[in-house]
Amino acid sequence: MLPRRAQQIEPKRPAASAREGRLRWGVAAAVAIVAIGVAGSAFGVLPSSDESSATDESEPRLDASVAAKARLNREKRRREPSPRGDLARRSPRGASKREDAADEERPPERVLRENARLRSQLDHLKALEAEQARVSRALSVAAASYDGPLRLGRGGLASPVGGPLVSPFGQRWGRLHAGIDIAAPAGTVIRAAANGGVAIAGPTGGYGNYVCLQHTARFTTCYAHLSRFLTERGALVRQGEPIGLVGCTGHCFGDHLHFETRVGGRPVDPMAYF
Repeated sequence: MLPRRAQQIEPKRPAASAREGRLRWGVAAAVAIVAIGVAGSAFGVLPSSDESSATDESEPRLDASVAAKARLNREKRRREPSPRGDLARRSPRGASKREDAADEERPPERVLRENARLRSQLDHLKALEAEQARVSRALSVAAASYDGPLRLGRGGLASPVGGPLVSPFGQRWGRLHAGIDIAAPAGTVIRAAANGGVAIAGPTGGYGNYVCLQHTARFTTCYAHLSRFLTERGALVRQGEPIGLVGCTGHCFGDHLHFETRVGGRPVDPMAYF
């Protein structure tokens, strides 16, 4: 009977041993976990309870600090001049408004050019008008010694120079334009409009280099702004004969021939004689 009891007890020992083994493994695992936690705290790998508490407490302060800095940055940006704002102030739209306002006050360029041209012509007329009395006296002296008939050649007066009529005879701003202006390049030959004698040939104030031909005791033709004389006072010329070259001497605003016809020294419209 004793051996049989021993046989019954012996199989139960391994079961107890297994429980003890599991217990030992559990204790070992717990010890390992504790050890890892201690090591993590020691090396800063895992946060301690104090650190967790401190972090939780500091997070509101950190958020408040970040928010305060953000407000300061926004306020700084608001006070500082913005490059975009500068660009807006210098934008073409703003410049355009200022330019439009200036344009309303300033005459257009074409008006300024036209005014300059008209002022130049008025100065030209003043200069020519100042010489009228002198020219009339000179022609009166020449007419007193001239007793020949009017010789106009074939078909009346011949055109003294080829070119377009750029300014007719007549009143300009209360002043008389005493002849016609014919545009022609500098150096173009000027020819006698009819047979006659040279009554005037020389510089004559605003007329510049000036030639007058006496055709009868009362009728003369005159040629102004010559660049060069091709005749002289007292010479006799025939219709079409060169008497000078086109230029811009005296008071002049461009190369042209100023051509006059006078009756008794008084200017009349040349177009009536062509």
